[in-house]
Amino acid sequence: MSKWRHHKDIVYYILMLLVGIGVVLFLWRYSDAKGGSMAVNPTIGEAFGTFTDIVGHHAGSSLGFLLLQVIVILVFARLVAWLFTKIGQPSVIGEILAGIVLGPSVLGWLAPDMFETLFPAESLHNISLLSQFGLIFFMFVIGMELDLAEIKKQLRKSFVIAHSGIVVPFSIGALVSLLLYEEYGGSEGTVLTFALFVGISLSVTAFPVLARIIQEQGKMKSHLGILSMSSAANGDITAWCLLAVIMAIAQAGSAMSALFTVFFAAVYMLVMFFVIRPSFAVVGEAYNTKEVAGKGVVALAFVVLLVSAYVTEILGLHALFGAFIAGVVMPNNLNFRHMMTEKIEDVSLSVFLPLFFVSSGLSTEIGLLNTATHWWITAGITLVAIVGKVGGTYAACRVVGENVRDSLYMGVLMNTRGLMELVILSMGLQLGILSPVVYAMLVIMTLVTTFMTTPAVNLLNLIWQKSDSRILSNRFHILFSFGRSQTGLTMLRIVESLFENPKESVDLVGMHLTVGSDTGKSDAEMFRSKNFEPIQRHSERAGYEVEEYYEVTDHPIRSIIKAAHLKATDLLLVGASLNLSTKPEDRAIKEKHRRFKSRFGTGLTQTLRIFNLQNLFEDRTEQFMNIRNAAVGVVVDRGLSRPAHRIAIVSDHNVEGYDELVETLTAGSQADISYLASTVFTEGRSLKSDYDLLIVPYPLWRMIYQHNPAVIEVIPTSLLLQTGNSQKK
Repeated sequence: MSKWRHHKDIVYYILMLLVGIGVVLFLWRYSDAKGGSMAVNPTIGEAFGTFTDIVGHHAGSSLGFLLLQVIVILVFARLVAWLFTKIGQPSVIGEILAGIVLGPSVLGWLAPDMFETLFPAESLHNISLLSQFGLIFFMFVIGMELDLAEIKKQLRKSFVIAHSGIVVPFSIGALVSLLLYEEYGGSEGTVLTFALFVGISLSVTAFPVLARIIQEQGKMKSHLGILSMSSAANGDITAWCLLAVIMAIAQAGSAMSALFTVFFAAVYMLVMFFVIRPSFAVVGEAYNTKEVAGKGVVALAFVVLLVSAYVTEILGLHALFGAFIAGVVMPNNLNFRHMMTEKIEDVSLSVFLPLFFVSSGLSTEIGLLNTATHWWITAGITLVAIVGKVGGTYAACRVVGENVRDSLYMGVLMNTRGLMELVILSMGLQLGILSPVVYAMLVIMTLVTTFMTTPAVNLLNLIWQKSDSRILSNRFHILFSFGRSQTGLTMLRIVESLFENPKESVDLVGMHLTVGSDTGKSDAEMFRSKNFEPIQRHSERAGYEVEEYYEVTDHPIRSIIKAAHLKATDLLLVGASLNLSTKPEDRAIKEKHRRFKSRFGTGLTQTLRIFNLQNLFEDRTEQFMNIRNAAVGVVVDRGLSRPAHRIAIVSDHNVEGYDELVETLTAGSQADISYLASTVFTEGRSLKSDYDLLIVPYPLWRMIYQHNPAVIEVIPTSLLLQTGNSQKK
């Protein structure tokens, strides 16, 4: 009886399946009796033919074909974006170029049959509609990433800089456009609307791209970073308001109609800023976490977004302007904004934006620039855009008191255009104000000015890097780079174990990296705050300071080495690779990765790099050992919960400079120090119970670990030292 109770669920399940099969067989026989049966005893070939017909029918359906297009677009855009991040460019540049490659300019020229098969003219409307809807969400996120409080802090300076960076290139571009209108104006445009659109397209700054470049440079909290972000945000608001006025003029048909449009747009802005914004400020304070913010709060935010986009669309200002303003009026509460962007940003960036880039690429026919004159005009427009933007920003920076270096930085940073430019150009093309030829010219200008920003910033860094370097003193400079906050705390406790009073003898810089340059500003700020909070809380209790160094990057090793040089580092502390972890969760991850690699081979695992899925599995330790201007300490974290009382130092006189480095590090330590021979690792002895901290020369450790990987089980928290050539005596 007990056996029946134990297996009754299985018996019930089998009986249920048998009943279901019986019903299907009954219906089949009943259908035969009524003369509505399927083909009787078809051959395998006939059955397979029927199957292929079904597959072909659904593949050719509107939904099936759209899904195929989206798959091709996303995979190719991600591949090209990944390649561009490898050369230090923002991923958005690769995505824009991927759209042009898939369009008539490249694919349509090299393989016209494939282009017509993948992107027939009748299917482009669906892609365009999807991309526009995605842009609405993206502009909402951009609006939320504008911190009005930060703008107010630098209001006077950023106001002058932003508006100078808009007015100067706008004026020059509008005047130059008068020479182009007769031959290159759009069919629906007038001299006024054409000049206004060309002018605004030369004056816009891509706030998201600028933010990512500043993050990648680790300057988000610097004076330059704050002023750049404030100026770009101020400029974004101004540019979009100016664009709204231009759209009103372009679509109104008469001056009086344009005035009505501007009037109702002003009413809309007053409602958004003086009714919606105060109301949502209360919501943002009360519902600022996922735990208390239910679907109702999210739905309310989306309703405000869509209503705002709808109002500006019917006013002739474009839905994107409404989406942007809806984002701006969202609560300043960082938790609320992070919660909202988390729900929207990843999908809009990963799915919808590549669709927009391809949609723009399908409208870009570089082949139309088929004369030398066209290319000279393109070069001229690009030069005007660069000179106007950089010159206007530089002049304003100098007027408000910035030095030559920061003024140049600001000019170069504000010259990036990226996605925002493409949005404006698409509007002009759709309205018939810009012709396909001048549209292609302006797209090339967009690519050039955005592409040049990162190399130009790096060049400025190279020119002035000596002035950035820390002046060497008698204090010991330590840079510790941590992924998990817990590892960072372990590194601080190692420092406290070695130096009796870190406040008096050590300059400490904590470094945390977020891998993925497409990380949004609000997400980046949340990651920085979350990871550094335990570090700062611990250091404040211990009575010393830790300088924060945060960077968003696609090249973590390169960023750490750059920071080590910039901070004149004597000792660089980095976490050990996943292979040296004994934590159960890390071991489980390693085992799953090993199985995946053995099952699918190296080829597939390497292919996954384009989706940034290999970062956690790569052992980069050897790359740090190539640093020659600083000693490197690899920290094997075994949970050091307090400064070490017992330190074991493994001696190795064969490693040049090791003894001197250890002497420097332990000169002020109050711990009990023991010196061990390298044979301690071959004695089968566990060091965990005898010592809190183990110091080992890295070359010796590497040799021991290669012969006996099980050694990681018997060691306490360890510091694997590789000597540099700049240790202080």
